[in-house]
Amino acid sequence: MSTVKQYPISDFRPLTEAHLEQVWQWRNQPDIRRNMHKDAPISWHEHLTWFDNLQGDLSRRFFLFYQNRRPIGVLNFSQLNQQTLEWGCYLGEDNVWPGSGLLLEIAALDYAASQSGVHRLYAEVLSFNLSVLKMHRLFGYLPMEDKPGGTRGNIEYVVNTFHYPLANWPENRSAVLHKLPKQIGAAAQYIQFS
Repeated sequence: MSTVKQYPISDFRPLTEAHLEQVWQWRNQPDIRRNMHKDAPISWHEHLTWFDNLQGDLSRRFFLFYQNRRPIGVLNFSQLNQQTLEWGCYLGEDNVWPGSGLLLEIAALDYAASQSGVHRLYAEVLSFNLSVLKMHRLFGYLPMEDKPGGTRGNIEYVVNTFHYPLANWPENRSAVLHKLPKQIGAAAQYIQFS
C-alpha cells in the first residue's frame, strides 16, 4: 500500500495585535537578532511603537507565516520606490517542515511578482549570513554594490545587496524549483496569501 505524501499549507496573513507578543519573542531570539541590522534586544515598548507605526504605513506589509495553521515566522515588505519592494523574513520556530526557509524565498518572489507596477525585489544580507547568501544566489538574485557594515562578535562584515528583476520570475520559477528537492516544488503549490 502506498502512502500519500503530505505537504504543508503555507499561508501568509497580515499581522494582527493577537500575535504581537509571539512576534516580539521571535524578534528577540539571539539567532534572529544576530542576522538583523540592529542586534540589540527589543523592549516591549519599542515593539508596540513599531506595530503602531506599521499600522499607519501603507508602504509596508508584514505577514505572519502559518504552516498548517500554526504561526512559525514572518515575511515583510517595504516599498522602496514605486517599482521596488524590499523584503525580509525569519522563522521564529525550530520544529518546522524541512525547507520552510526555501518556501519563504519562493513566497517572497511570488508575492512581489504579483504586485502591479513592481519590477524589482531588493534584499540586504549581512555578509556572515552564508546560508541566505547561498539561497539568494541559487534563486538568481543579481548582486549590487555592498554597503558598509560593522563588527559583530569581533567579526567585520558588510551588507550585501541584491535585486531580482521580477519579469524573470515566472520563467525562472520552474527552473529554480527543478534545482531544489522535489518536496519543495510540491510544497510550493500550497503557498497562499490570505
